[in-house]
Amino acid sequence: MAVERRSSTPVPVSRHDLALLLLLSMVAGIVDVTGFLRLDHVFTAHITGNLVVMADQVVNGGPPHVAQLLAIPVFAAAVVLAYFLARRGQTADGGRALLVIQSLLLFVVLAIALRAPRRDLLAHGGVPAAMVAVAAMAFQNAYLRVVAHESATTTVMTGNVASSIIAALSLFWPGVSSPADAAHGLWRTLPLIGGFFLGCAVGAAGAAHLGPWAWAIPALLSLLALPVAPRAQGRAGHAALSAGASGRRQ
Repeated sequence: MAVERRSSTPVPVSRHDLALLLLLSMVAGIVDVTGFLRLDHVFTAHITGNLVVMADQVVNGGPPHVAQLLAIPVFAAAVVLAYFLARRGQTADGGRALLVIQSLLLFVVLAIALRAPRRDLLAHGGVPAAMVAVAAMAFQNAYLRVVAHESATTTVMTGNVASSIIAALSLFWPGVSSPADAAHGLWRTLPLIGGFFLGCAVGAAGAAHLGPWAWAIPALLSLLALPVAPRAQGRAGHAALSAGASGRRQ
């Protein structure tokens, strides 16, 4: 079967888009690692990881972690809420509200962590803290899908790595994508991978040296995304601008 090459015009990538994707992927990496290290191996940004750990616990004996069981329905419920909030907003500010809620939820996690006895967060508020962090990541994911209309993800790197490898290969051996499309793809996925990895490193260092204050890092970093979000057009915004320009030319 012949491989059909895509011929669509690449959507331009602005520096605001790249900055927003980089910031959000860093926040996701920090939250995921901090939750894993401080909340008894709960993946707060990576639902797939919780499924893997739960399956291992069930097969090898012992009940699954309560937070891991609750992470999936909590994530789903938060996405549903974010979806309706975004639909109700219908503006850039309305979409940015999802990122505001993400920041507020991360500060709630920080407050829970600081109120718990030192080194005893699991016994005093560990499950609520994990669920609030999961909800924060659900709002980030919903923002990317519903508001920015991004196909890439800031919380799971498997697809981003695969897309980057295929795009890199297409630069030299064009196949399903032209070299222009491949370069565009790399510009969108490499910041996500780099940001997430950097976030994981920062999160690991924070969890090891800052104790409960490690949660302040993603909370404060998430605030930096708020002024960038209205300037980031995302795929849908750039596509609309391109369509409008084409209509005026016609």
